[in-house]
Amino acid sequence: MKKVLFICLIFQFQISFGQNVSIEISDHYRELDGKAYATYQFACSSYSALRPTLVILTNKDLSFELFDKLSVLYKAKQEYTDVWILGITNFNQKNISEIDKKIIDKFLQQIIKYRADNNLPSMELEPPDTLETLQRDKIIIEKKEEICKYLMCKNKI
Repeated sequence: MKKVLFICLIFQFQISFGQNVSIEISDHYRELDGKAYATYQFACSSYSALRPTLVILTNKDLSFELFDKLSVLYKAKQEYTDVWILGITNFNQKNISEIDKKIIDKFLQQIIKYRADNNLPSMELEPPDTLETLQRDKIIIEKKEEICKYLMCKNKI
């Protein structure tokens, strides 16, 4: 009986003091200076406040495909990462317009604000999340299969 009680107390302790986060936030239509874009945030973490941030930029059509598949692909990874996706209408990584740059900067500022407001520091050995670090670490995806390079997919998309 003591063993059963002890096990129950351990589970209660985990439930009471563990950090369990699972969110999906999508905004399918936003507009800045007449250009439409979509944003998506996915986080699934059960044990760490030091969640790294994965920022993905793509075109708007591809972003919708990724929104639908990300939670399924992510479950295979079983890791802790905040994934943010920005899909810009007619986005071309070889020719990023001034409006695209404004949208990207606004999106990155939104990430910084979210992480600061929710007390989510970057990894201990890394500098804090800044516009410069997020700009440097962002990932641009042109084909949906490329997401598997970063999420270690078991199955093809």
